[in-house]
Amino acid sequence: MLNTFYKISKLFITFSAVITAWTSIVILSNTPFKLEIKELINKMYLNQKNFVLNIKDLSFLLVKDANQRFSDNNNFNIGDPQ
Repeated sequence: MLNTFYKISKLFITFSAVITAWTSIVILSNTPFKLEIKELINKMYLNQKNFVLNIKDLSFLLVKDANQRFSDNNNFNIGDPQ
């Protein structure tokens, strides 16, 4: 299983490197699609930024939920006359 994970990781890194190099070459050259490529990269960046912000918001909600559950359980145990 570790070998499979290594192969998938290697494939992902290789693919990312090829796409990055290719994109850099196209952006630096004069191509009719330069503007479209820049807009697409900008959209990708914004989606990535939104993803990170959504993860942050999700983390805060999960912590709030855990705190409320802990508080509710603690209050229940305090009121229980065992």
